[in-house]
Amino acid sequence: MISLGQKIRELRIRKGLTQQELGAGIVTISMISQIESDKAYPSHKVLEQIAARLETPIEYFVADMQTQMEQSSTYKLARAYLAAKNFDMAIPLFRDLISNPAPHLMVHEVQYDLAEAWLSSGDIEKAVELFEQVLDTVVRKNDDSFALLCLNKLGEARYDQENYPLALYHWHKAYETFSRVKEIDPFTRARIITNLGHAHYKLGEYNDSVRFYREAYNLLRGSTNMRQLADVYLGLGNSYKNLGEYARAIDYCHDALTIYESLQNIRQAIEVKVNFALVEAENGDLAEGIELLHECLAEYRKHELPTDNLRIYSEIARLYIRAGRLQEAEAFCQETLFLLPEHAENLASVYQSLARVKREQGDTDASIQWIKQAIALHEKLGHRSELRTAIEELADLYEQIGDYVLANETLRQLHVVLDSSLRKIGILV
Repeated sequence: MISLGQKIRELRIRKGLTQQELGAGIVTISMISQIESDKAYPSHKVLEQIAARLETPIEYFVADMQTQMEQSSTYKLARAYLAAKNFDMAIPLFRDLISNPAPHLMVHEVQYDLAEAWLSSGDIEKAVELFEQVLDTVVRKNDDSFALLCLNKLGEARYDQENYPLALYHWHKAYETFSRVKEIDPFTRARIITNLGHAHYKLGEYNDSVRFYREAYNLLRGSTNMRQLADVYLGLGNSYKNLGEYARAIDYCHDALTIYESLQNIRQAIEVKVNFALVEAENGDLAEGIELLHECLAEYRKHELPTDNLRIYSEIARLYIRAGRLQEAEAFCQETLFLLPEHAENLASVYQSLARVKREQGDTDASIQWIKQAIALHEKLGHRSELRTAIEELADLYEQIGDYVLANETLRQLHVVLDSSLRKIGILV
């Protein structure tokens, strides 16, 4: 279907008129240019005058104009639903617009919005496929700015899948694109650089994560985007904690906490306090770390925040075990099992903590039973990293009791899990 602007332009050229001649006495040359490029819609009166000058019945234009206005309204509505996270309403509208493309709408932009809706609603594979399709389109058009957005979203999608090497690949490609884009929103640039810090952190590359977090900090320093700055501070705090630089870790965690509290982001503020507690423990004060973690747990409950997917339970148990307070560790884990709902994702980590308690107490049989429950749940929930750790612990337990046959069988299971994980992230084919 030829757009309204295309029809006007073709008729103008056929009549041998310039844009200035067509618009003389009606609208400015700039407005004629916008109408012909479908960036503006003429009023009925203006369209009537343009049609008369082009010696063409207005009916030739009106039907298409109405259709385009309806499609523009549909697109605005779909984007409004996307912004409101009403994906059930947004996705069908985007799909209809793609199935019935309008000349005045850029199809790749609508596809990008649809992919974003799929990503936000959890349909990651569909989102990835469409983002890659859009990326191919904009690369052919040499549109580096739009390619940058696609690469960032592809990185976010792979990060959500815990495929950190592939997330890092996309974000590094985006980072390399900076030099080819004349104007980049500084917050977009900072977000991509922060994401690079997150990915390096997840891969245990803490010096690299610090480097990118600091680069993001330099971009955000003095800005009004406090939430993004707080994320960078927290990333620096976590990275320095793992590098053993506890004084720096505490300083950055404190800065992050101050911002989150000022933004009234209660959940994030508590999570920063959890990091404070872990830093204290790593610095040698296990008792202080345990006490602080219990305070954080109490705050989660006070504010009625969900805790069934948090690491705090396993961290408290881990510190009890490190402190040699095994009875308290066991009592805490048993209480947690009673309080958590059956569908809680972190039940597996509590089972694993109980297995470690029993192992320290010398009850190997009980330890094996608990670790088997942890393995079954990790496998069901797709916790690849935790599953590998649990299987390794089970193999160690079998070796401890001298059952080398079961130990070897368990290690073979570990090999299958590793192979599957590598295939999932594209390292093996």
